Amino acid sequence: MESEDEFVYFPTKESIEKSNLDSLRRYLNLDSFTDLYDYADKNMEQFYDGIVTHMGIWFFKKYEKVRDREGGKEFTKWFTGGEINISFDCVERHKQRKKDAVKWETEEGVRGSLTFGDLDEKTGKLAGALIDLGIEKGERVGIYMPMIPEAIIAMYAIMRIGAVAVPMFSGYGKESVEVRAGDADIRFIFTVDSYTRKGKNIKMAESIKDIKNTELIVVGGEGWKYNFGNLLDGGHYVSSVHTKSEDPAIMLYTSGTTGKPKGTVHVHGGALVNITKEVYYYTDLKEDGTIYWITDLGWMMGPWEIIGANCIGASVFIYPGAVDYPNMERVWDMAERNKVTVLGLSPTFVRTAKSKGVDRVFRGVRAFASTGEPWDTESWMYLFEKFGRKEIPICNVSGGTDIIGCFVASTPVIPLKPRCLYRGLGMNVTVLSQDGKEVVNEVGLLATREHLPSMTRGIWKDERKYIDTYWSQFRGYWVQGDWAIQDDEGYFTLLGRSDDVIKVAGKRLGPGEIEDASNRVEGVVESASFGIPDPIKGEAVVIFYTGANDEKVKSNIYKSVENFLGKSFRPKYVFCIDSLPKTKNGKIMRRLLKSAFLNAETGDVTGLDNGEVLDEVRKTGKDHLNESDK
Repeated sequence: MESEDEFVYFPTKESIEKSNLDSLRRYLNLDSFTDLYDYADKNMEQFYDGIVTHMGIWFFKKYEKVRDREGGKEFTKWFTGGEINISFDCVERHKQRKKDAVKWETEEGVRGSLTFGDLDEKTGKLAGALIDLGIEKGERVGIYMPMIPEAIIAMYAIMRIGAVAVPMFSGYGKESVEVRAGDADIRFIFTVDSYTRKGKNIKMAESIKDIKNTELIVVGGEGWKYNFGNLLDGGHYVSSVHTKSEDPAIMLYTSGTTGKPKGTVHVHGGALVNITKEVYYYTDLKEDGTIYWITDLGWMMGPWEIIGANCIGASVFIYPGAVDYPNMERVWDMAERNKVTVLGLSPTFVRTAKSKGVDRVFRGVRAFASTGEPWDTESWMYLFEKFGRKEIPICNVSGGTDIIGCFVASTPVIPLKPRCLYRGLGMNVTVLSQDGKEVVNEVGLLATREHLPSMTRGIWKDERKYIDTYWSQFRGYWVQGDWAIQDDEGYFTLLGRSDDVIKVAGKRLGPGEIEDASNRVEGVVESASFGIPDPIKGEAVVIFYTGANDEKVKSNIYKSVENFLGKSFRPKYVFCIDSLPKTKNGKIMRRLLKSAFLNAETGDVTGLDNGEVLDEVRKTGKDHLNESDK
């Protein structure tokens, strides 16, 4: 296998010349991509002004300032004096176009699509109905729906009238929805009577019908006070209101796995410009292309892919069911049927497909994309070599809900190393040591030197928490909470969340480094690691893995971690388990794994696809831990 320091993918001259990123380079009259990235960091106002024009984003009223720092860096405003509306840019201005804005399939195999004209008509009529319900500009409106076209119509209709869309993960239970609805003072929640996942009928509206002070707008079913279809049919078409650049458009809640979820507020101007920049330049999505990301509207990547694709006039494909139902090849079939050109997936998806012996390549896909968890080398190379024929680049991106965007990102037109990311375009990123110094070739905290257009404008109802969470660790830097290392060529490798860091004998490392070593062992499908108290080392490493439950495999995991990372990081425990605790979009929840193993409180786990596995983990911990481990 190639070293992580070696390039394994090189874009062709033709692919570079046809790329959106090279078009931008030429538009800004710069000589190279290095010059482009340097220009974007050093001349942020000119850069963001330039891409607004290059991408064709429409302002009803041109902004007076690209960036306004009068309130201090932390409270920077963008595109001030301008008037813009996300729904207009993504839907209404494209309404004469006959091409598909949205394509979809259901788990049962029902397929459909909406042209931009169809989407505009439905969005406009639903927006009129929302006005008739008394929903006002700035009011928060919940969306608790799977990835179906009605969810997209609802999101755009809310923003069209100047209200604020609050998407919530479709896998949440009542408690999680209730907390968010209460925090955001939500009166109306869009939901569905039921939908099918893994062949089972999931009742959504029934599960949240008793949340106080809320009314449901329900797709399907009978007997509900407000029926989505009836509102749509009876609504009067309205055009997009001229919201200001800094008017809130969408509020996304962090997952809340370590405490009360935080409501992050994103505005029409900065969010639209940055999201579109990332989809357009990072994935090289074309106007005639289709993007499909295995995600949910309640996760950042749901609104991100929809808004980014539709703004440039491209299509988005959505699917509400399980990607492995009725078999693991479902994604291959859907990608081919729906002419997907950019496919967003996770390392977990790749590992699972590999373990199930899927032997297919993705035809028609021009770029893979990924976010949400660090890659291990084994899985990255398997995707590149096996499913991508060594021809399809992997656009690895990483950011967060709180910026509804990405700090670092690989693109199809730069050479790629396994697991790598490249610096973000106009994101001014760096890595900070523990004492706040900028470092290269050294593990540290991922940070940015500047306020960015799509950053949350605060934490809902808690301004102090906004400063404490992002700006307080090192003055003048937004610290994202990821461990990373940057090399001399501007490439980044992410090593896990800083709150997942493992500290052994005074040395820190992220779980991704340990898992990269363990996943190389034959017989291991995937693994998750965390630290537990140790009287001598401070913390000791624990690994749970899926795959062959064999003593030889376990022994090889111990050896592999020791060989790659040193004797001090040799695991204290290695356990085989049937599955790891994951969200429904495949993200491994290490913190919950650790809490269950230590018999600590895990909190609300309704967002997990397989929460029952934590009972097995808890029992394993009780059977093996000594008092000194707790």
